[in-house]
Amino acid sequence: MVRMVFVFFVAMMLNSYKSASQLNYRPVIDTTEKKITFQRLPLNFYSQHLGYFCKKEVQLQKAISIPLFFRLGSREYVDYLERKPNSVYWITRVR
Repeated sequence: MVRMVFVFFVAMMLNSYKSASQLNYRPVIDTTEKKITFQRLPLNFYSQHLGYFCKKEVQLQKAISIPLFFRLGSREYVDYLERKPNSVYWITRVR
């Protein structure tokens, strides 16, 4: 027990000397100015960056006011490719 207390005391003393020696160092001054600015995305950012067929699909939906979708493949596969949260394509194909 005395041996463990002595080892603990020596370890604490070595640690305190190391901490005290770090007080002599000057703080490092950063000479570069780092200004980080965040820009908000415009409200029409999503619609500006759609593909050709997606844009035509939106125009058609607005014209006929019915949600009509063009898909190349099954709905489950397209949802899987678009990484929608309720995609079941991968689950059904694994079995």
